[in-house]
Amino acid sequence: MTRSLWQRTSGMPMRLRLFLVAIDKANRKPLSTLTPEQIAKARALSPPPVFPATLVTGALRSRVTRSMTSIPMRDGTRIPARTYSPRQRAEGSAVFVYYHGGGWTMGRPMDYDSLLTMIADELGVLVVAPDYRKAPQDKAPQAVLDCIDTFEWVRAAPEELAGVGRIVVGGDSAGGNLSALVALHARDTGAELAGQVLIYPAVDLSIHQQVRDAPILDGEALDVYKAHYLDGSGVAPEDPQVSPLRAASHAGLAPALVQTAERDPLCEEGEVYAETLRAAGVATRHTRYHAMPHGFINLPGVAPACVQARWEIVDQVRGWLA
Repeated sequence: MTRSLWQRTSGMPMRLRLFLVAIDKANRKPLSTLTPEQIAKARALSPPPVFPATLVTGALRSRVTRSMTSIPMRDGTRIPARTYSPRQRAEGSAVFVYYHGGGWTMGRPMDYDSLLTMIADELGVLVVAPDYRKAPQDKAPQAVLDCIDTFEWVRAAPEELAGVGRIVVGGDSAGGNLSALVALHARDTGAELAGQVLIYPAVDLSIHQQVRDAPILDGEALDVYKAHYLDGSGVAPEDPQVSPLRAASHAGLAPALVQTAERDPLCEEGEVYAETLRAAGVATRHTRYHAMPHGFINLPGVAPACVQARWEIVDQVRGWLA
């Protein structure tokens, strides 16, 4: 028997439950029914980071300057990126490279303005958030290559970044997947990386999730995202090129913070990854957020645990950079 959304959100904060029901009633078209052209248009339809949307997604830090730049890729193209510069940033200070979520298909850096202005403001670091190429127009491993190229561009300390100190990578969901893959690249190429922040990451694309009726991200939607990203790419779901859990070794990786959400189909694989890192000798902190759904990091106005998760990120990165 199919459970109602109200039943599936039992135990969550009331404001969050009401918000999820309201979103569900908006009756948006399922991703599986959209053409590639419609998907491309839909990426720009999320609410802009202004009032009243910020009542849910969180206020922006006014002391942080947001601007756009472009980053050269290995194939000669350039991708746009959003930068967040704190008022008190010292020349040559640390850089946090953030890879946004969205199932390798949706999402944009602007959707994370609240989180990323907080990180920039609290830590005094520059944040760089690339708008990497997405499926179904660009199949795997294009997103991975774009994220690696972004990391290498930051590492090269281009003039527009006004110097680069230590580097941290991080991201949520598909962005957590991409961050973990960049961390593996950094180890394999001998590049210094101060840490990796993995927020409910997808780490093994070959897994068929047992939790199929989770709110926000259910099993069917996850299957569609993976299909858009992998089908026709020539890359198998279990290939370490897209599934960091399948890497031959995890020894020598940068320290990690892994955050998982209890009501998320990706919860179990994220926790397996945290244990895999620990077993390989990687300094790893893992926190499971009780009764939280996938995507809660962007919902401080209705999910109080989001505020705690954001401060955990700030405190952990501060420790890495100390």
